Amino acid sequence: MSPKLVDIAIVMVTYNGIHPECLPTLRAAMQHTSLSTALVVVDNASSDFDTYSYVKAQIPEAHVVLRGANSGFGRASNRGAQEIDARSYFFLNPDTRLVDGQILDTLFQFLRTYPTVGIAAPRVRYMDGSHQQTARRFPAWYMPFVQRTRFAASKQGQAYRDHFLMQGVDPAKRRLVDWVQGSAFLMDGDLFREIGGFDDRYFMYFEDVDLCRTCWDRGRAVYYVPEAEVYHVYGQGSAKEKTIAKNLFQNKLARVHVDSWFKYLLKWGIKRV
Repeated sequence: MSPKLVDIAIVMVTYNGIHPECLPTLRAAMQHTSLSTALVVVDNASSDFDTYSYVKAQIPEAHVVLRGANSGFGRASNRGAQEIDARSYFFLNPDTRLVDGQILDTLFQFLRTYPTVGIAAPRVRYMDGSHQQTARRFPAWYMPFVQRTRFAASKQGQAYRDHFLMQGVDPAKRRLVDWVQGSAFLMDGDLFREIGGFDDRYFMYFEDVDLCRTCWDRGRAVYYVPEAEVYHVYGQGSAKEKTIAKNLFQNKLARVHVDSWFKYLLKWGIKRV
């Protein structure tokens, strides 16, 4: 661990690529702020992308951790956080673009102003500028059946989906939320260390839901802060088919998603979900 305590450690997990606009816009945000920052990129055993050379060419001072195997998002994020001792950790996907030069200051100051908040998340937009519903309610236990069957197209299925995604809530207003997607959020460093980071039993999916639920369990709030913004490429790779059987047999990501869902249920219980 670095002997120097920085204000924000940016932790990015990569696998076979980084969006071409990600590092240049991130570097601009790091140069714009007066806060002390550090970048840690954890590569999950990319097979056709030279992460080390690519990152070092653009941000030479970055820490690059090369993993020998794909260990999943949560485990790799924890490894990245171990690299730097920080007052806060900004977890950022590699398929993002930071057009808001004040984003680091806005989120950091929000955590400092409201110490009962454990996680502050920016507004996330698609690359075309439209809003992404990344701040959500905790899922009901039957969520996979709604999402992965033809029930999703029914009136009841649409109503559940709208409730889950907080459709109809003004995306321009600050608010408390149950959880935020892991594509971009800032977390208090002491809290992250206290809870042991992400639960690495999840290879992918639900590690962000789980982290936010743990945050709430520790008496720390999760807040959506739309004054800060991130642009994000988002593809729902685990939901290509609308029948659960086809998803499970033909889509590896869907199987990972369902596996994580069962782990989540076992941990938190149906009544609390």
